[in-house]
Amino acid sequence: MTKDSDTAIVAAGAAVLHEGSACLDGAAGRLGADFAAATRALADANSFTMVVGLGKSGHIGRKFAASLLSTGHGAAFVHPTDAVHGDIGIAEHATLAILLSHSGDTEELVALVPAIKQFGVASALITHGRDCALARYVDWIVETGVNEEAGIGRLAPTSSSTVTLALCDALMMASLSLRGFSAEQFRRYHPGGALGLRLRKVADMMIPAERLLWLAPSASIYEVLEQISLSGRGFGLVCERRKQAPVTVDAVGFVSDGDIRRAARKRKGFAQQTAASIMTRSPQWISRDALAIEALRMMEEHAITALLCADDDRVVVGAVHIHSIVSREVGVEVAGTARGAPPG
Repeated sequence: MTKDSDTAIVAAGAAVLHEGSACLDGAAGRLGADFAAATRALADANSFTMVVGLGKSGHIGRKFAASLLSTGHGAAFVHPTDAVHGDIGIAEHATLAILLSHSGDTEELVALVPAIKQFGVASALITHGRDCALARYVDWIVETGVNEEAGIGRLAPTSSSTVTLALCDALMMASLSLRGFSAEQFRRYHPGGALGLRLRKVADMMIPAERLLWLAPSASIYEVLEQISLSGRGFGLVCERRKQAPVTVDAVGFVSDGDIRRAARKRKGFAQQTAASIMTRSPQWISRDALAIEALRMMEEHAITALLCADDDRVVVGAVHIHSIVSREVGVEVAGTARGAPPG
């Protein structure tokens, strides 16, 4: 086997991943009282965290600070060189400093930490072990336990950076657990993109009940065909509905353009069909408080393109069409699915 063969290349990559995985397992086993204390400080409702790191640790620190902000924590990344030239003023507002240094001996941090401590800021260090220069300055130490990097020469930051990043994520997620952070809160900070779609609720995308097409059970097949075509949505609800009166999902039938096509295959008696005779009884429905991604899964599971939406009392409050969800994801408005579309 030559070093440039596919097998050799894959083996080299896999070795790095396997070593990183083993280091992550080791770090998980080392978590203890210091990790718990740092997590409590991070989770405090009034906490503001300054994250400090240099080099590769600085890149991880920037990501960590951004992740904290995205989950409602007060946080800022501070470069140690900038800190000694004025940016240390942020320590006036900070309650916690999280220091990232694989060696634990980074000169810039050793010079900076005593100055941070003057502001009464608690501190946690993520480093390889407790035998380091920074250890005597900090309140808590979270150990990576990584003494050797993966790959050729064992020099380039690989396992150490992997575990440092993972421990930052672990601190953040443990903090969110203490805070009782919910998916709804996460959604507030991520209104757009793929995360926004996954956390958006059905109520945000549904067509309200008053804008749906409502058909009388006795409506002729030709009336049904005409009204569904005009509505531009491809479906209608069947019910003896009184204006403004609540209607439960059990009292509603569902007619789609697919139901009309199926009825048309039976030419004999087609003209005598009505909305009630071709409708789907007990149609699928979903809570308006459910996530939009759940609605997509239901539609896929049942091979349908629309769902009724109901409140806690099973009262129909609208319907959601697959186009409404997909159009939000790709940023294209689909005719007839917008909230502002004219009533059917």
